[in-house]
Amino acid sequence: MTRTPRILAIGGGGFLMEGRFSSIDRELLRLTGRDRPRVCLIPTPAGDAEELIQRFHAAYGERCEAWQLTPFRKPGPRALGLRSFADELLGFDAVFVSGGNTRSALGVWREWGIDEALRAAHRAGVLLAGMSAGALCWFEAGFTDSFGDGYAPLQGLGVLEGGCSAHHRDGSERTACLIQAIRSGEMPRTLAIDDFAAVLFESGRPRVNYSWVPGAAARYLVRAGDVVREEPVEGARKVLAGP
Repeated sequence: MTRTPRILAIGGGGFLMEGRFSSIDRELLRLTGRDRPRVCLIPTPAGDAEELIQRFHAAYGERCEAWQLTPFRKPGPRALGLRSFADELLGFDAVFVSGGNTRSALGVWREWGIDEALRAAHRAGVLLAGMSAGALCWFEAGFTDSFGDGYAPLQGLGVLEGGCSAHHRDGSERTACLIQAIRSGEMPRTLAIDDFAAVLFESGRPRVNYSWVPGAAARYLVRAGDVVREEPVEGARKVLAGP
């Protein structure tokens, strides 16, 4: 059966931020259409941190077949082989990319060929998902703090058109810096996603806008002459229930 290529871009939240298996994690599993799906964590943006891997298995382990791909580590239990991961990823129902340093993750992926394996998994209909860096990476451009000295554009995998910025309206300078980058032409039309909000793409187009905290949302920021305006994100709106 042919599966539709889908990507779930999460601005912030889920087990990594909320300290528990949250409503967006539940929705990710539901989207697979499986009673007990196979889900692979890729924590490269966090340097394959052991604590993060343990948190993933604590949150997901009883609800699915939880695995990980960790090029910084020798493969252990529940880890994909570093020579065979490209074929193995095609057998998963979903892949989840953690937050962390987007630029570092992209560099490691290119060295190992993980970027091409993810593109192949997307074409095969494996649900690709991720939070923060794990959301930015799928787009042509991400607005990131990966450089350690503020916020800047970064070329992504280009699976989805335009740009993406996570943790929008989080009280930091991120929002103002993003608007300036769009106004100057450094960033293209950009999907800005708040914490506790997410957007599901199907075949490259937004289909569902999720939120699970009042006021959380996503919007496109677009340059119009000398100003940057907000545009609504296409698709249905779905408010997820609490834990």
